[in-house]
Amino acid sequence: VIRLDPGMAFGTGTHPSTRLCLLNLERHVRPGMRVLDVGAGSGILTIAAVKLGAWTAVGTDIDPLAVRIAGENAALNAVAERITLLTTPLPPLPAHDDDRFDIIVVNILAEVIIALLDADLHAWLRPAGHLILGGIIDTWADAVLAALDRQGYTVTAQLTDGDWVGLAAQRRARP
Repeated sequence: VIRLDPGMAFGTGTHPSTRLCLLNLERHVRPGMRVLDVGAGSGILTIAAVKLGAWTAVGTDIDPLAVRIAGENAALNAVAERITLLTTPLPPLPAHDDDRFDIIVVNILAEVIIALLDADLHAWLRPAGHLILGGIIDTWADAVLAALDRQGYTVTAQLTDGDWVGLAAQRRARP
């Protein structure tokens, strides 16, 4: 159960893209994992990751109001001590593999997801880590799938809810 006051931030859990991300988080989060939520909004996916067993989660958002609201929601759910919130598009690039994330969740516009993939989002992901992607309207799914393939990912789950698509992907091993 997640208690949430989204205030002016995006993310109540009722939108199909958020539900699809929650389903994929439920399938992939394991105890002790590190999760990055890019475009955290209200913090719902950051909070869910910790409540599902992640050791820690980092949520980023370029909107300072969203970061403040996400912090309030983390406190409301008694998980604030395991969550770091940053007013940046991405956290600093990890210096060591141990500082990378097991899961990166991105629930924003497909165009932004493609730009992140093409800008080497994998640099923040552990080699066997998973991307969980939402916010993809079905007419953009092929473009996101092509970007994943171009960057060396294999789709491990493709979920739909109405016109919305949620994806989970894992980077292919390099020969």
